[in-house]
Amino acid sequence: MSDNFVISDRKKEILINAVGNYIDNALPITSGNVQSSVFTTLSSATLRNELNALEEMGFLKQLHTSGGRIPTSKGYRFYVETLLKSSNFDSEVVDLIKNKFVGRSNFILDVVDTLAKNVCEVLKLPTFIEMHNYENLTLKNINIIPLITGQALVLVQTDAGIINNTINLSGQISEDNCKDASKFLSLNLCNKKISDILSNIDYYNDLFKNQIKYFQEFFSFIADTLKNYSSGNSFKTHSNVTDLLENTEYKDLDSAKKFLSLVENEKEITKIIKKIDNTSNNDIVYSIGEEGSDDYDDYSIIKANYSLKNGVVASIGVVGPKRLDYCRIASALKFITEEIAEIDKQMNKEE
Repeated sequence: MSDNFVISDRKKEILINAVGNYIDNALPITSGNVQSSVFTTLSSATLRNELNALEEMGFLKQLHTSGGRIPTSKGYRFYVETLLKSSNFDSEVVDLIKNKFVGRSNFILDVVDTLAKNVCEVLKLPTFIEMHNYENLTLKNINIIPLITGQALVLVQTDAGIINNTINLSGQISEDNCKDASKFLSLNLCNKKISDILSNIDYYNDLFKNQIKYFQEFFSFIADTLKNYSSGNSFKTHSNVTDLLENTEYKDLDSAKKFLSLVENEKEITKIIKKIDNTSNNDIVYSIGEEGSDDYDDYSIIKANYSLKNGVVASIGVVGPKRLDYCRIASALKFITEEIAEIDKQMNKEE
């Protein structure tokens, strides 16, 4: 099938409206419903010709000889790309997520996880987060704050926010000791990547061992905390089986089982995600149908990336049937990229 067709403005408008109506109603696209919903001034014969041309171009396909048409992956892609170029986003879904997102962590990756849970609840679709390049985060500052419980709060500031943990203090360590340790550790670890610190553990242990004993104890604790973050699970999904089974596409048991097997299969989802083109200028990228996997050609994945200067730190995305409400999903993910950018800006100001 050739992709060298020139699509006229009228065909574009018909296609966008036809795909949008199909997403909303799950009804096959016919000249009659296109005419009644939008193009009342065009004759049925003209619309049939336009739909035939769109089918020939590969944007639509006919399931049965006498039946209506449904969008192909190419048709959905055209619809999504047109949507992302516009500012016509769903304000309702943004407000829903804003209302849920009250508490804020100081660590950007915890922020992403919280937002993913909220997106899952609002959209009623499986939502995933994927963490990247923990080891490339750079330490900015270390602050050790003694608590009245006999512990100390250890705050490790990175260029993706603050990682915090609590350490038990021995009775001899005072508030001034904690301040001294904070200054000394910050002086020696500031502007170092996590990967550099962890690969030179012996060097730093020797360095701090030759200082005051508790300096070395604090460093070992911080190194263990960073190691746990770096080796932690880099992929997590949030889903609600009840919500999944209420979707029109999964009313029959076989379809539901197939979709659940994908949602629960981290390996398959990550394989599809890796095929998504991340080189576009869009904040939001996606894979539709067979673009991701022939085994899961009925599904789409749409995701947004959060990046720092060292590259992508986290991705958040939604997986569902090809007949997704792309406008609603894109609105949610667009809000997230803007929200995270704002939080990142505030953290940089506070520095």
